[in-house]
Amino acid sequence: MQSIRTALWTVLAVSFLAGACKNDEQNVAPTDDNEALTTAILSLTNTANAQDVVTATIENLNTTADFTKATLNLKANATYSGAVQLYDKTQTPTLDATTEIREKANEHLFVYTPSAANLLTVTITDKDSNPTPGPYPIGLAFTLKAGVAAMGKLKVQLRHQPNAKNGTSAPGSDDLNVDFPVTII
Repeated sequence: MQSIRTALWTVLAVSFLAGACKNDEQNVAPTDDNEALTTAILSLTNTANAQDVVTATIENLNTTADFTKATLNLKANATYSGAVQLYDKTQTPTLDATTEIREKANEHLFVYTPSAANLLTVTITDKDSNPTPGPYPIGLAFTLKAGVAAMGKLKVQLRHQPNAKNGTSAPGSDDLNVDFPVTII
């Protein structure tokens, strides 16, 4: 009877410790503060016509966002080279957060998610300097292939992933999470 009780206590203690370790591994605490952002700008240049430039801007991200200049008006089946710029206009002078993200590329990942899924395809073209199994994508530079005529949205997330970046969007927290309206004609 005593050996059964000892065995049960041992199993209980091991289960408790294993559960505690598992929780610690999943909860990655950031080492830096998230980026303070007020403005997000997407700039797209048609690869077949450099004169065809599309710029979309969302202002006041930290208050009531202003979407008056946020729509991406794209040509059907066109391919664009893209770049994202982020600013904190609460600073004097205005802080170019894009520079800081580039400097801390090993801690940041942009995630581009269209809705509907066949609206467009985004391919990130820049990489960080994380060691193997990296390097991992950053997302400050990308290509965007528009689908057929349609309307939808492009969600742009900037994931802050200090000491946790692994090429996926799972670890970390959002520095940015906005939807740009998309019209393809």
